[in-house]
Amino acid sequence: MSATAGALDSLADLLLLLAARSGDLALVAVITALYPAGTVLFARGVLAERIHRGRLVGLGTAAVAVGLPALT
Repeated sequence: MSATAGALDSLADLLLLLAARSGDLALVAVITALYPAGTVLFARGVLAERIHRGRLVGLGTAAVAVGLPALT
């Protein structure tokens, strides 16, 4: 289990490096900052935790924020 977590973390670091080097850094930074959203959705899907209204609003706002740079 620890080896899998380490391998996935290394892969994530590599993909972040490649994205930062080849893509728009502002967009990469916004998407990278959304990693807590993945944790919330994972907890909802695996542990069946409730997503409270405040978190749901935050997830929606973050989704809109990611889409806004695509409009320009």
